[in-house]
Amino acid sequence: MVFLSFRCIAALVIFLICRGSLHAQGEPPWRRPLKICRSADGTSFGNIQTFQDSSGVPCLLKLPSGVLVSAFQWFRQPVGSITWDRVAVKFSSDNGLTWTSPQPVTVNGLPQNFQRPFDPTLANTDDGRIRLYFSSGLTMFADTSVNTYSAVSYDGVNYTMDEGVRFGMPDKPVIDPAVIRFRGLWHLANPITAGTGAYHNISQDGVNFTRVQDIPSDQTHSWIGNYMIADTNELRFYGSGSGIWFSSSPNGGVWSSFTPVNVQGGDPAVIRLSAEDYIMIYTGPAYPNSIHEETLESAGFELYQNYPNPFNPSTKIKFSTTAGTGRISGSARLLVSDIHGKTVFEFEKRIQNGYSGEFEFQAGSFPSGVYFYHVEIGGWRSATKKMVLQK
Repeated sequence: MVFLSFRCIAALVIFLICRGSLHAQGEPPWRRPLKICRSADGTSFGNIQTFQDSSGVPCLLKLPSGVLVSAFQWFRQPVGSITWDRVAVKFSSDNGLTWTSPQPVTVNGLPQNFQRPFDPTLANTDDGRIRLYFSSGLTMFADTSVNTYSAVSYDGVNYTMDEGVRFGMPDKPVIDPAVIRFRGLWHLANPITAGTGAYHNISQDGVNFTRVQDIPSDQTHSWIGNYMIADTNELRFYGSGSGIWFSSSPNGGVWSSFTPVNVQGGDPAVIRLSAEDYIMIYTGPAYPNSIHEETLESAGFELYQNYPNPFNPSTKIKFSTTAGTGRISGSARLLVSDIHGKTVFEFEKRIQNGYSGEFEFQAGSFPSGVYFYHVEIGGWRSATKKMVLQK
């Protein structure tokens, strides 16, 4: 069956699927930057700047020394380099005004048959170390082998794997952990892959977690994001969905209604530095790819899906053009890429104004997973769309 959905590559299938709340529909993570902004109340943010290129899934932590550290998934090309699909960290010693260059982390002791860590979140330990919580498993796709694991570090860059699983489900992937210690108790939240609410686990030590009642939600508020302590009596969760939002709780189990913030994006990470100083890092809008990016549709071109159900080896991707524009004609190329950015399928046909037709993507030979596709006509390019193939 082929269907559509919205961070995990990496984070990763669900990262890419669910973080569509993060991202504009369908855009791959290597085409998006992380943004950073500030607020006096945690609701209205301004002074938006680029934090890091080609990245997603950020988190923020203040160390006992006062240094800030952010971890995120980095997708700087070329594919296969140390900057491609790696957890990286940046540090700030001036309350987030300036940051170091990104450093990819290492996780010693990760099983050789596991995929690279993704979906990072950070926490301070009692003995002064930094604990990295992350997703991993036997495949890079979100199958049932993907669970939440952890590793510890003295410097925030070189980590050693903890034993065992922090949280897993026997029949579902568990991705995108959010972890915090609030009022002496550790809380671990993982978004439920159906898109409603989150699994909720608690712990006395940040390592051995016990599942308690799930956190409910709705289809427009996805628990993909991070915890933040507002004060000693208020825990917040900043999440994604139709927009960035937060909800408050006195204990991590009972949550308030959703409060929207004024920034559009996804995967928010927020930290409160003082009563009137909040920092947020989040996944921003996609980069333009060329001078004609985002204008092919405005010139009268429409690309839409007509997926067979149940799945069969041939997938139809339809298109139409508006007659009389005089702008769309010639050779059109459909390009399909995998989650690594590699073009895996290319098809070309000639179109003209007012013509409707379809590209036939012979998907039967490709493994299940997330794919991205767009159309190029001369110097014009359509917006990227996403397809999830599940056999």
